[in-house]
Amino acid sequence: MEKVIPSAYAHHINNRNSDLHSLNDPAQGLTLRGFWVGSFLSFFLAIGAPYGNMIIRGTYMSLDFSTPGAIFLFLFLIGVLNLALKFAERSLAHALACAVPVTTAWLFAYWPLNHFDIHSPGLIFSTFVLITALAAGPLAASGRRLALNRSELILVYVMLSIVSAVCTMGLGEQILPMISAIFYYASPQNKWTEKLFPHLPQKPILVDDGNNNRLFYEGLENADQPIPYHAWTEPLLWWAILLLAVYVTMVCIAVLLRRQWMDRERLSYPIAQVGLSMIRGERSDRLINDFFKEPAMWIGCAIPLFFGSLRGLHAYYPEIPIINPVWHLSFIGHQRLELSIRFAIMGFAYYINSSIAAGIWVFHLLAKCEKEVLAATGITAPDQQIVFGASDSLPMAYQGVGALIALALFSLWIGRQHLKETVLKALGRADHVDDSNEILSYRSAVFGTFGGMAVITIWFWIIGTPASIALAFTTMAILVFIGMTRIVVEAGVPVVRSPMATPDFIVQGLGSNLVGTTGSFNLSLTYMFAADTRIFVMAICANALKLIEQMAPRDRRFIFFSIILALFIGTLGALWMIFHMAYRHGGINLNSWFFKNDPAFAYSLAMRGLNLPEVFWPGIGFFTGGGVLMWIMLWMRQRYLWWPIHPIGFPIGGNHQFMNPLWFSVLLAWAVKKLVLRFGGAGVYRRSQVFFLGLIAGQALSNGLWLIIDYFTGKVGNHIFTI
Repeated sequence: MEKVIPSAYAHHINNRNSDLHSLNDPAQGLTLRGFWVGSFLSFFLAIGAPYGNMIIRGTYMSLDFSTPGAIFLFLFLIGVLNLALKFAERSLAHALACAVPVTTAWLFAYWPLNHFDIHSPGLIFSTFVLITALAAGPLAASGRRLALNRSELILVYVMLSIVSAVCTMGLGEQILPMISAIFYYASPQNKWTEKLFPHLPQKPILVDDGNNNRLFYEGLENADQPIPYHAWTEPLLWWAILLLAVYVTMVCIAVLLRRQWMDRERLSYPIAQVGLSMIRGERSDRLINDFFKEPAMWIGCAIPLFFGSLRGLHAYYPEIPIINPVWHLSFIGHQRLELSIRFAIMGFAYYINSSIAAGIWVFHLLAKCEKEVLAATGITAPDQQIVFGASDSLPMAYQGVGALIALALFSLWIGRQHLKETVLKALGRADHVDDSNEILSYRSAVFGTFGGMAVITIWFWIIGTPASIALAFTTMAILVFIGMTRIVVEAGVPVVRSPMATPDFIVQGLGSNLVGTTGSFNLSLTYMFAADTRIFVMAICANALKLIEQMAPRDRRFIFFSIILALFIGTLGALWMIFHMAYRHGGINLNSWFFKNDPAFAYSLAMRGLNLPEVFWPGIGFFTGGGVLMWIMLWMRQRYLWWPIHPIGFPIGGNHQFMNPLWFSVLLAWAVKKLVLRFGGAGVYRRSQVFFLGLIAGQALSNGLWLIIDYFTGKVGNHIFTI
């Protein structure tokens, strides 16, 4: 019998070898081109995403881990901008052929140049394109390369991803209202003045401009009225210290876990596959990126573009029907199932390991059964309430967060040998450990992790939180972030949230006798980064680090600086835009969730904390039970190959807000993958992946294109795809 290597595997080996050889090519190294393009696109995403959901009130572009804004801008980069730069670098004539129409269009749009709105995303973006086009001529004349190579594209994609984590839901749209709303919305009805004001922290972490922050929420009376910048300066400096410590800790932990998860456990990182496919398609000797040459990708892309276009057109012409692929079925007792097709979810889920995908939808169905049993037996928590997570069943919320903590601890336990080596390397006692392939040395990462956690703990202690509670909150928050990061990188779920927010658990689970009244209020403010955790830096950074496999080791250390740069650009850009939008239009006229509801929920937690003095032992029992059960299932799967499904869906199965619209799409992708592997084999499965990448790209394109259309037409409230 003739022994041959299967063609699909041989193709994979050839592509991998080609990629590895190209890493040593000096032409693939980082230059200032990458930082210029990455910095500008990051700034544009930081201001454009808040503008899109507050002024245009269209689709969110940085709401969750699917990061449609980053994907959309990256598609523009590789499909339009980089193509034009490749064309322009051929000669001075080609460069002029690009610069002249861009300059003409810019002058036509803004002539006679006597009025510029510096907060206009259109002006900012078109000016970037103009500067780039004008710079192409001199660079082409000097024979320099203009187009971005693979390493530079990785740099840009990493920066865009990081900005997505902080510019809207992750921080930018939450922090300003969170630290100012208590003075504006205090009223005799909510009793905040009587019950909360006596327990406000002594340090100036809240904003009070002397007029209950009325201008921030209602807008300036005229353009000449001054903005009270002085009221914001010191509180934002206090929060900057905390947030810098939080983000440095997250990045350092992602660095410490990268080799264990990526090289030793070989996790799949499904969400990173979109960026990897687009980057791998870039060739210096080809004008068009190979990603756009796949017919299957365009077929997949056309499906969400079609459905999204119907939604977009319906907002302009109501007679055009919407096709909404959502159905509901009765399941058990009062429980109902939502059968909805979400294109991006299916795209990411197709890359998930079959046992993991099965675990996601199976545990959701089991969670429905458990909720019905708990409701039938009357097991509830009547005095407690949460907004984020498994809010329809408090016992399951405690159970889920216990399972999530167990997942994080089990992941650290499995990687204990690697983590031990990193600590020894940091202490100078493991010279054999090589950290040259990391974006940060293990010494810096270890000291950054423990130093960052120390700063977080001390910060909360300084503002009046008991030291033990500050340490407990810091430790639990980090473990929750690690557990959710593990779910994101292994299960590829782009929409996930902790079953119970850390501040909810600490305040309601432990009671105000332990937490303290001021501590309850302080922890309620952490809603801005530790409650509605649909997107956060650690998971985004972990996915971004998957991309550095395509970079030369000598360039990887620059990625750490690009991440820090993106954090500053994303945070400052978003705050700049949101701050001026609020003072121009009035915060109450923007997004009511961020400017009213979210702060109200946070302060409601502080109010509940005052009325819950004792430890909630039933919740602690469910917390412990969920953790023990999760640990047993993880141990069984680790020890026995016959274990049928991955328990990774257990912590999040009861989160109805996201699992209801998500589980059926995961089931469909799982079923299609099973059939393809059964009847077509690995080769057909590999070729079919391009179609599902097209589903993801098509949804991002549909969201972005309709935002652009709405920007020019002035249409408001045109939502395309939310998940």
